[in-house]
Amino acid sequence: MRVRTKFERHFRMSTKMAYQPVQVFASLATKDRDKKTRNVDENEENIRKVVRKNEVEVSATGELSLPPDRARVTVVVSSKKEAVLEAKTSVQRRLDYILQVLQTHRVKEGDTQISKVIQRVDGLYHMEGEVRVVFVDFLKCQGVCNFLVEKMDETVVVATPEFFHSPQRLEELRRQACLLAVRNARQKAVEVTRLLRSSVGQPISIKEESCREWEGPPVQGQSHDQDKPMTYQERIAMATVTVQAKVFASFELKPKEKGRAPSGGR
Repeated sequence: MRVRTKFERHFRMSTKMAYQPVQVFASLATKDRDKKTRNVDENEENIRKVVRKNEVEVSATGELSLPPDRARVTVVVSSKKEAVLEAKTSVQRRLDYILQVLQTHRVKEGDTQISKVIQRVDGLYHMEGEVRVVFVDFLKCQGVCNFLVEKMDETVVVATPEFFHSPQRLEELRRQACLLAVRNARQKAVEVTRLLRSSVGQPISIKEESCREWEGPPVQGQSHDQDKPMTYQERIAMATVTVQAKVFASFELKPKEKGRAPSGGR
């Protein structure tokens, strides 16, 4: 059996007494940090609540319509001959005349596409040539189509123009509709705050909620009689695109500044 000396007992008791206060101090410091963190979070939440009370929230729509800016016309030339050379010569002669007409009307070469196909059907060579032309001038498109119908025979078929939009114009239409919705939202906020005897400040947030687009006449009730062929203008109206954008916006609500008191007389 080993007997501890008086020095060993004194050293062991001193070690225990020195270690305990450190534990108590660390525990108290952790609680203080948690309490300070909660106080900061509560203060920030209260500030956000106060800020949200000083704003006005509105929703508005912007709607714009745009008629087509492009017209595509397809002209088909066909020929059936026993000899392949005769079929190719017949089609090529008509194609050259069509290209000359387009050049006379100052149609750009880059707006024209030509394709040729040869098939053998019932012992005959069937040659078909196709010219696709894109017009940006609808009056020129109408004039070229009428001229070709008058001058060419039944082997040349001039299709009805197809109206459409260029990608750049469609993208610009969507942007303008969104901007119109934002302007309408601000105007609505101004009218609301005027009733509250306040004024609109800086925008806090603006969000586009939806964007719809469709083809057809922009005027409601304007429709086409299905029993009759569409006119030139009706085709343009049916290809018109309408875009409707809806936004949600919030603006700073500021109290209206009081006017200066009039200065007193001498």
